[in-house]
Amino acid sequence: MTFFKHNFWGKAILAAGTVVALSGTAVVGAAKGTWTVTTETVSAGGGWSSYGSPNTKKNNSNVASFNGDALPNALGYNVKLINSNASARSGKTGLYKDQTTYGSDNSGKVNYKYYADVRSKAVEPNSSRVKLHFSADRK
Repeated sequence: MTFFKHNFWGKAILAAGTVVALSGTAVVGAAKGTWTVTTETVSAGGGWSSYGSPNTKKNNSNVASFNGDALPNALGYNVKLINSNASARSGKTGLYKDQTTYGSDNSGKVNYKYYADVRSKAVEPNSSRVKLHFSADRK
């Protein structure tokens, strides 16, 4: 009978410890930024893009992260973080395929949604559809 009591309490303590450990992991994990995959139409001649999918800022990082997936125009793109009113929330940076770049001076606030705003080069004669992933936090 004593063995059962010790075994029961041992299991209960182990279960409680596991719950506490997993809860701590969930809180830490929630503070990490996430990637958002978005596809946007980018105008020719240096025009900005349509709004794509938003990303929610999770921490106080002062940079935003951008990584190109499909960049059809040969002359390249720039990108920056904006809010829903199209106001800049980070500095612009180059957007490159399979390479993460960072927009500095990220002034976005935690738990607000932001967008990647992609711009073609001024001499680009073609509009395009760009696919990228981005985060309002450092990744």
